[in-house]
Amino acid sequence: MTETLANTDSRKNEFLKNKSFKTDSIKNDWLTVAAIGLLAMCMEPFDHEALGHGSVCLLLGGHISLLTSSLFHCSVPSDWIDPAGPAMNLFAGFLALVARTFVPLRFPKLRLFLILVTAFSFFWEGGYLIHAMHHQNGDLYFFTRYLLDYVTVGERWVGAALGLALYLATVRLTSRALLTVASNAKAARAVARTAWIAATLGIVLATAAGRWRGFSDAVMEIGLASFPLLLIPYHKHKMPGTASSPAITRSYPVIALALVVFAVFVATLGRGIQQ
Repeated sequence: MTETLANTDSRKNEFLKNKSFKTDSIKNDWLTVAAIGLLAMCMEPFDHEALGHGSVCLLLGGHISLLTSSLFHCSVPSDWIDPAGPAMNLFAGFLALVARTFVPLRFPKLRLFLILVTAFSFFWEGGYLIHAMHHQNGDLYFFTRYLLDYVTVGERWVGAALGLALYLATVRLTSRALLTVASNAKAARAVARTAWIAATLGIVLATAAGRWRGFSDAVMEIGLASFPLLLIPYHKHKMPGTASSPAITRSYPVIALALVVFAVFVATLGRGIQQ
């Protein structure tokens, strides 16, 4: 009898535990999560094109002749402008990664924003390095050719391997981080997918405002590069010992901020600034 009662209590506790997981999952507000994904999306092209390429162009005494979410032209040609975009993305992603370690779990919205900034930045630069070395095109390939005069096949393989290492590390890093903003792995996947959909739709709408100029590059930069967000966290259950933030509840200030930032993004990098 004692053993039967113990088993019953155990099953009851397990049921209540699973029920609480389900309740916590429902509390994650999809509209707020989408708004955070939209905010993080706006950061990545801005860091790359405006802060990265744009700042070096201005420092060299040039002026920006074209600036969109995926295209940049400077009046002063320089091989040092090319790596500035990727370097700024890596810096922004690393800064967000470090900042997240200091943000308490009771601030899940801010933690999710920092997780996504790191993910979008690192996924793009890792994937972009592979793409650049394979197609012998793009910022990182051009800068490597400038430094080495000629990029051998072996050097291209080394560059692609570095890109793959960063990409796979980002998958693992993001997967583990997402488990801290949801009650279980299933809820974390729902959060990641909602953010990815919002970010991808956002970049599509932004390029539409610019008459689809640079559409393929922009979608590849956000949607394609970060497609692992549709699959992670890849654990079936939450890992033991992983602490969780409170549920992401509805926040109208966050939603309003995302709409304002996105409107500015569409009016500038989406439509394009050309002189």
